[in-house]
Amino acid sequence: MAVTIKDVAKKAGVNASTVSRVLKDSPEISEKTKVKVRKAMQELGYTRNVAAQILASGKSNTIGVVFPPVEDKSNQPFYMKVLTSINETARKYDVSIAVVTGYKESELKQQVALMYSEKRVDGFIVLYAGQTDSVRDYLLDKKIPFVLLGTPTEKQNEITHVDNDNVLMGHEAARYLIDLGHDEISFVTDTKDGEVFKERYQGYQDEMLKRKRQPKLLVFDEDMSLQTETGLVVMDEVVALKVIARLAEQGLKVPEDVSVITYNNSAFSTIVHPYLTTFDINIVRLGAATVEKFLALTQNERGFHDKTIIPFELILRESTDRKK
Repeated sequence: MAVTIKDVAKKAGVNASTVSRVLKDSPEISEKTKVKVRKAMQELGYTRNVAAQILASGKSNTIGVVFPPVEDKSNQPFYMKVLTSINETARKYDVSIAVVTGYKESELKQQVALMYSEKRVDGFIVLYAGQTDSVRDYLLDKKIPFVLLGTPTEKQNEITHVDNDNVLMGHEAARYLIDLGHDEISFVTDTKDGEVFKERYQGYQDEMLKRKRQPKLLVFDEDMSLQTETGLVVMDEVVALKVIARLAEQGLKVPEDVSVITYNNSAFSTIVHPYLTTFDINIVRLGAATVEKFLALTQNERGFHDKTIIPFELILRESTDRKK
């Protein structure tokens, strides 16, 4: 015969309602009581009847994680690392995740609508921000709970979101290279789309103008012929590795001829020499915060929304040096 909540309550010396609240990790229950109840569960071999719980509560205890509609997600270590963090954090709260992926926004929207209508998820974490997005518009229109990883350009007060201060990182990248003695510094990207690019470039541009230097934007594979630049701020590490390889083809060495600073501090930063000077954007904390914010959002009947800023750190390695 299966062990019930009443069996656990009897062994722990508490009411069945207390056991139920421990299962929900209610803050109203003391840590001492939680430990006692969980110990009784373990000793009795109690496991929750998930199907019954969903029927009783109307919740699936599952969060949908929506990837951006791009084809080369596997080439971006950021997404795999943040997904791992989301999964590990969700597991701590006895919550599951379901991945939503596709090449087009329309495909994502269709999956999101189906999963929510079938009550397979309680809401979503969206791993990208953009100026316009049909998925986000759908979630807002249907009042479906969701948390955005990134900063939306519109309706910020209506959307709970988690991000770094990308504008500040742009400032810091330009400032660091200028303080090393570099005057001619370009910003290199492979895309002009997305808020991350716009914010990092804005910060770089503002700092260059503030320090009376001329900003310059280079788009990789369109224009990668350097003129007098001795410093480069590169959009992310994947692009940075491609840039360094292209510079080598042109007979330029990093950091002897050109210093390179970039972002993310993923495994790519130490794959080959020179190791990359990069901003650690704390991907693990970014992922964990999206889960914590989602759970707080779904438990807050007032529908309060906010923005969480995750701190970053500059990691100094081999790709930057003082101007000779």
